[in-house]
Amino acid sequence: MIGTEPIAQRRSTRRWIVCADDFAIDSGAVDGIVDLIARGHITATSALVGSPLWRAAAGMLPTGVGRSAGMAPRRADIGLHLNLTHAFAAQATAVWPLGELILRCALGAISRAALRAAIEHQLDAFENEMGRRPDYVDGHQHVHQFAVVREELIAALLRRYPSDPPWLRSTRPPSTVRDFKARGIAALGDRRLRDLAAAAHLRTSAYLVGVYDFRADRESYWHRLSHWVRGGPDGTVLMCHPSLRTEPGDAIAAARAMEYAALGSEDFRTVLANADIALTTGGALLTESSLPATNAA
Repeated sequence: MIGTEPIAQRRSTRRWIVCADDFAIDSGAVDGIVDLIARGHITATSALVGSPLWRAAAGMLPTGVGRSAGMAPRRADIGLHLNLTHAFAAQATAVWPLGELILRCALGAISRAALRAAIEHQLDAFENEMGRRPDYVDGHQHVHQFAVVREELIAALLRRYPSDPPWLRSTRPPSTVRDFKARGIAALGDRRLRDLAAAAHLRTSAYLVGVYDFRADRESYWHRLSHWVRGGPDGTVLMCHPSLRTEPGDAIAAARAMEYAALGSEDFRTVLANADIALTTGGALLTESSLPATNAA
């Protein structure tokens, strides 16, 4: 069965989170993600709150619940997709080209005040529409794990939500994933993020799969998905970027549409069922008594 599962499960069952990035980047992504939540095929989505569509899109996501006519509500985590690289119209805070941001963060040559302002503004924007804190925080192009950014982010979360901070998404791939891009992303700061989070008593997810080159090749995507499903341990997050339709000017538009078709299919249900994977939310998974390890090497 796909959807949020009860805690009591067979010991062999692996609990996964399927997380859709880029909520509110465009109307196609909004419609596709809302549909997949309502159908129980994804259990988390990360919001780009700087988007002009954010206010309207948030109204389609009642607190923690996606609804669709004639369907029971499905539980989903709603998180902040921290954005420091994508410039929306009327962008309120600073953004940097990805390569420049990586270099500036690595060298410590970036304004902490500017980062602080961006983080606070985006947390405010999330709260203003959702009426609560994010369930979790990750990053557009994984910026939340970069040096300096991770320190400012953790400080902001502890300051704003001292008794119940959001969980953070790790970019660590499982040992079975040898993909250069996946390991390269994690090398940009995952281990240090997990160490800082553990020291601050913040929860982090265990593993991340879903990284690929965004080629809209259905056969290749299914091959990768099968590999991720075979090797992804308990607590794995499957990252995705689905969209109901392609939008002009989006470099990965075709890949988004392909992912939507794949993740919304009966074949996806079958793949998970055959692998004994139950979908859940980070909020449920990370509060259960039996947790996957999150800060081991």
